[in-house]
Amino acid sequence: MTDQKALLAFATPTVTQPYPAYLAAMEACIPAVEACGYEAKLVFEVGNPYISGARATMLRKAMDAKADIVIFIDHDLEWSPDDMVKLIQTRGDVVAGTYRFKKDDEEYMGAWRTDAEGRPVVRDDGCVVATRIPAGFLKITKEAVDRFMKAYPALVYGPAYNPSVDLFNHGAHEGVFWGEDYAFSRNWLACGGEIAIVPDLNLTHHSADQAFPGNLHRFLLRQPGGSEADA
Repeated sequence: MTDQKALLAFATPTVTQPYPAYLAAMEACIPAVEACGYEAKLVFEVGNPYISGARATMLRKAMDAKADIVIFIDHDLEWSPDDMVKLIQTRGDVVAGTYRFKKDDEEYMGAWRTDAEGRPVVRDDGCVVATRIPAGFLKITKEAVDRFMKAYPALVYGPAYNPSVDLFNHGAHEGVFWGEDYAFSRNWLACGGEIAIVPDLNLTHHSADQAFPGNLHRFLLRQPGGSEADA
């Protein structure tokens, strides 16, 4: 009897087609992922302008393929094989990498817990304990999907023998409009989940004519009180 490999499903929504940098990064990372003992599949949703619907459709495709882990990746990101392996192998049911906004000032998406001195709360493995994360470089396990569906039956739809879930349901909540990734973060924490950000990843966010490379770990070290802050 042979050991069955864990199945990864990479899920990318795109209105037209992914950026060339995304395609090159994906092509490079598949061999590295498979060398670590995983089986990899790709699922896409093309031309769907409703992002939460696109992600729900891809999640259903991933679950139909019996995926153990779903990696949501936006079509305008670039990463290295090592970055992807690190994301996959970091413990937790919901783990993310964060990246810069598409602007000259270096600012990162998401939010995290801080201590009394305003410093990020960090796990023993170096991950930042997050409260909000973007969905563009995001690992979610099948166990997280199961837990979410049980916690939010109102977001489950489709035939009872093959249900889907609007994991990234967005809209107004208690007087605030929530985007799909932050709404997922809120709901996941509310049902007792934990979110981890892997800070030491080199992720580049692309616009049509400009690249915005970043590394949250290096950025935090340069902030006041950090080991690389200006004296």
